Amino acid sequence: MKVLADSIRRTSNADGGIVLDLRRGSMFRVNALGSRILDLLDAGEPLPRIAEQISAECGVGLDVVQADVKEFLDSLEFHGVLERRGPNA
Repeated sequence: MKVLADSIRRTSNADGGIVLDLRRGSMFRVNALGSRILDLLDAGEPLPRIAEQISAECGVGLDVVQADVKEFLDSLEFHGVLERRGPNA
């Protein structure tokens, strides 16, 4: 399961959000969709459910959304924003 790293702080608004990494002193800006994905992840939603919700909300095919969500989360993991935790880490 992917979760926000302990050193991450974030805020969201209608335009997107800001993600601050306190450990590295770096900041990332995410658009409204990226912020929505992080909201769902932070709420404990599993990745398949996140893709389903985004697909339904945006009217985009599930296969496209699954690939895009995976790419987005992999990028955040690469930059240290997300960590893998739990039995499937």
